[in-house]
Amino acid sequence: MKKSVFWNIVGQIRLYSIVDLILLLIAIKADRAEFIGVIFLHLGFLLFLESVHKHKERVPFPRYLWIVLTGIGVYFYHHLAVIGFLVSSFLYAKKNMPSLSAFAPFFRGLQYYFFTSGILGFLNPFAFLSGTLLVLRNFTGDIRDVTKDKKEGLKTLPMVLGFKKSIKHIHLVGLLITSFVWWYIAGISVAWLLGAYLIEIGTYYLTPR
Repeated sequence: MKKSVFWNIVGQIRLYSIVDLILLLIAIKADRAEFIGVIFLHLGFLLFLESVHKHKERVPFPRYLWIVLTGIGVYFYHHLAVIGFLVSSFLYAKKNMPSLSAFAPFFRGLQYYFFTSGILGFLNPFAFLSGTLLVLRNFTGDIRDVTKDKKEGLKTLPMVLGFKKSIKHIHLVGLLITSFVWWYIAGISVAWLLGAYLIEIGTYYLTPR
């Protein structure tokens, strides 16, 4: 495998988001099966997203690999909330549709809400907190992409609210903030946070955009 292809694939897996998710799972005290299930569901979602969007600058994954990864995730994450996660993932993948693009941050937030509520309960305050923070974080991602999305004819929430230009690093800042929140609630060593930040900052710009 050529080096450029390797890093292209690594970038699409988005290690920075996986690290953030790991900190969240530690914070909510997920057991081993839940931990494995959530990670595989997340990977399945990412590959499904790539299969739908077909970005020309990204190396394609095997066509139905996302189904395998999602199936493994469902097997281990044996909570009813997985249905909500799958529905919100499908809707988020349709963010290129003009009628849905403005709602993308809310679909992304629902993913984390269902991840968390399946473990802690649907009315648990932390489930709502995790969902809300992901809405805000994804909103910053859309701010980062305003210029690109405008060229592609999308009408994301920042564009609806009047944003005219992209703010390059704002989503990375949002990512670091959510990781800090999960780490703080988890009550674990600062070494975890520093390690997470090193991986997140080091891999964030590997994703072809």
